[in-house]
Amino acid sequence: MNSLSRLFRSVRFTVWIYFAIFITSILMLIWISFTVSLEATYRTQKTNDITSIANYILTQWSEEGFTTSTLDRIAHDNDMCVLIQDRYGLNVYSYDTMAKNCLVHGSVNYQNLYKYREKALNSATGIYYAETKNNQFNTDMLIFVMLIGTKEQPSGYLFLNTSLEPLDSTVSILRVQMLQVSLAMLALGFGISIFLSRLIATPITRITLSAEKLAQGDYNVKFNGRGYTETEQLADTLNYASKEITKVDTMRRDLMANISHDLRTPLTMVKAYAEMIRDLSGDDPEKRNEHLEIIIEESDRLAALVNDIMDLTKLENGTSELHKEPFCVGSRLREIMTRYKLLSERDGYKFYISVNDDAWAEADLIKFDQVIYNLVNNAVNYSGEEKSIYVMEVATPKKITISVTDTGDGIDKELMPLIFDRYYRAEKHKREVIGTGLGLSIVKQIFILHGFQFGVKSEEGIGSTFWFEMDRVQPPKDEEIEEKAE
Repeated sequence: MNSLSRLFRSVRFTVWIYFAIFITSILMLIWISFTVSLEATYRTQKTNDITSIANYILTQWSEEGFTTSTLDRIAHDNDMCVLIQDRYGLNVYSYDTMAKNCLVHGSVNYQNLYKYREKALNSATGIYYAETKNNQFNTDMLIFVMLIGTKEQPSGYLFLNTSLEPLDSTVSILRVQMLQVSLAMLALGFGISIFLSRLIATPITRITLSAEKLAQGDYNVKFNGRGYTETEQLADTLNYASKEITKVDTMRRDLMANISHDLRTPLTMVKAYAEMIRDLSGDDPEKRNEHLEIIIEESDRLAALVNDIMDLTKLENGTSELHKEPFCVGSRLREIMTRYKLLSERDGYKFYISVNDDAWAEADLIKFDQVIYNLVNNAVNYSGEEKSIYVMEVATPKKITISVTDTGDGIDKELMPLIFDRYYRAEKHKREVIGTGLGLSIVKQIFILHGFQFGVKSEEGIGSTFWFEMDRVQPPKDEEIEEKAE
C-alpha cells in the first residue's frame, strides 16, 4: 500500500472528509430552504396571519360597544382592505387602504364577491382563500373570505384583501448574505474538522507507533491511549498482551535453555561412557556391562524427554486425539501404584492409597495413566524428608475426585499460578528424582482436553495436594465387557 492510499484510508482523513461532507450538507439544506422554500413559507405565514386577523375582527364585531374606528385601525395597521356584508350582499362595513388596488371594493368586483361568498359557504370550514393578480398594477393579491354565522343561518361575510409583496429583491439579498455566511461556515467547518481529526487520530497514532516497536522486539514498550475510553481500553489490552508476550518469550528462552541442558546431560553421559567402553572397559565384561547400562539409562531418559516434548506439543496444538472408554477408577489406581514398589523398597518412600472399587468414570486410559504417573512423580520429587505420598479417591453419586498429596515444604502463594508452567522448578523444595520438568504442563493440557475440573492446594511447611474431578458413569454390563474383550 503506497503512502497516498494509506493517507486516504487513515482515520484522520476519514474523520476530516466525513465532517466536511456533514458541514457542506447542512449548508446546502439551509441554502435550499432560503432560496427555494422561502416564498412558499412567506405565503403560508401570510395566510395564517390574515386568518388570525379575521378571527380578531369577528370577535371585536360581536362585542358590545364596538365602533368602526377599531376596524379602521386594524385595517390601517395591517395595510389591507376590509369589507363586511350581510347575508344579502349589502355592505355593512368597508375600509379601503389600497385605493384602486383593492379587489373587494367597487362595482367592478361585485360579481367576483358573489363567487367568493358561494365558495366560502360551500367550504367545509367556511373559509375561502384566493390568490389573484391585479393586472392593472401587476401586483399579486390575497383575498380572504370568512362566513359569519353558520351554513344553515349565515349572517354575513367578511372579506379581507392584502397584497403579496414581491420577494425577488429579498431573495437576492438573502442569497448574497447566505453566500457570505456559507463561505465563513465552510472555512470554520474545515478548520474544526482538521482539528477534530487530529485530536481523534493522535491516540491511535501513538498506539500504532508503540505497536511497531513491539513488533520489532521491544517488549518493554508501554501503550498510551489517553483521550478516549475506547483507545484507553485498547491500550490496556495491548499492554496486557505485551506482558503476556514478554512472559511467553521468557518461557521460550527458559524452555530452550532447559531442553538444551536436559538434552546435553544424557548425550554427554552417553558419549563419555561410549568412549570409556572403547578405550578402557572393552575387554572387561563386567565394566563394559556397567557402562552399557548407564548408556541405556541415559538413552531412556533422553527418549522420555523427547516423548514429553512431543506429547505436550500435540496437546497444546489440539492434535492429540481422545479415545475414551469406561473403567473402574479404583482398580486402575491400584494397578498404577504397584509399579512404585521398587521405589518404595529401594528409597524408603511410603505410598498410601485409598480408593473406591465401585466407582467408574470415562477417559482416555493412556492419558489417565500419564496424569497419575506425573502427579505421583511430582509428589515423589517434593515429598520432603518424610517421603510420604497419599493417593485418594472420593466418590459421590455424580463425581469422582482424585487427589495426590505430598508432605513436602509446600508452595509459595505467589508461585501458585506458575505451578503448571513448562519447566517450572521450585528449586528450594525440589528433590531431583524422576521426571523431565514437563509433567505438570502435560497434566494440565490433558485435564483441559478432557474438560476436567482441577487445581492445587498447598500450605507451606505441610505439603501440597493436586486434585482433579471426573464425571461418574454407570459401569457397563457384563456382556458389554465380554464383547469388548473379544
